[in-house]
Amino acid sequence: MAGLVVGLLLGPTTGLPGQVEDEPSSRPPLAVGTVSDVLAESASEFDFELPVFNATAEPVDAKLVAFDDANWTVTSGTAENLAGGTWGTIQFSVAANCDLLAPGPMKSVRLRLQTLEGSSFTALPLPGRGMALRDYHQAVCASADTVPAREVVGVWIVEKVYGSDAWVDETHLMRFEPNGSFAADDEEELYTDEIEVWGSYRLEGELLTIDVTGAVTGCVAPSTATWRVTVRDDRMSMVWVRGVCPSGEPNDLWVVRRVLDADAMPRSPNRVPNRGPF
Repeated sequence: MAGLVVGLLLGPTTGLPGQVEDEPSSRPPLAVGTVSDVLAESASEFDFELPVFNATAEPVDAKLVAFDDANWTVTSGTAENLAGGTWGTIQFSVAANCDLLAPGPMKSVRLRLQTLEGSSFTALPLPGRGMALRDYHQAVCASADTVPAREVVGVWIVEKVYGSDAWVDETHLMRFEPNGSFAADDEEELYTDEIEVWGSYRLEGELLTIDVTGAVTGCVAPSTATWRVTVRDDRMSMVWVRGVCPSGEPNDLWVVRRVLDADAMPRSPNRVPNRGPF
């Protein structure tokens, strides 16, 4: 992880009320690495992580406060008791504000530090210019044109989930048939009679509505969920709008990748479990 950081830089600090300001030792030099997505297998409540390095001999707690070049609401965990000379990570999430212009390259990040001497704030240069965050903002706030139905036909696999549905497994597959039928499964049974979720879908402009008419697990049928979708080549961004299966929150985002297009899709099974023709 050390390779993510160009150098160790001491950011300017501003003490909190009551803190002694004339003690240089109370200002631990820190450095941060490149923001990245939290790995799905970590089962974290957060979407992103920021590597942080403590170059002092004293332990420090570090919490993310803000990105100085983006007007986002940040919800942050804490890198606790980070020993001197070691790396840690601050996990966090952001709420993209689509009413504002997309942020440009982010040059610095602001942290709150806690040491035995007290609390302070420090601003540090940010390697990578926050690219992962900018990609997330673009996906959530993209102004999509009308999406033709043929653009979603195929089999898609979940690559990354941001927000309240982080439990969704990255083996989760969705099948959109040319005839408007839909199926989903995360147990490698998408083309068997053992699929977990099935129903239909429809597109209206940029809105994709999935009507679940049957489910073995994962959903309660009948149920409906609507997404705002953008398709770019073989990647689709799905921003939750309303509904259940799944339930969601504003700006929840699924990024999915097409693994089979319409020409390569096997013929769908004739029946679903105990439900007749598919």
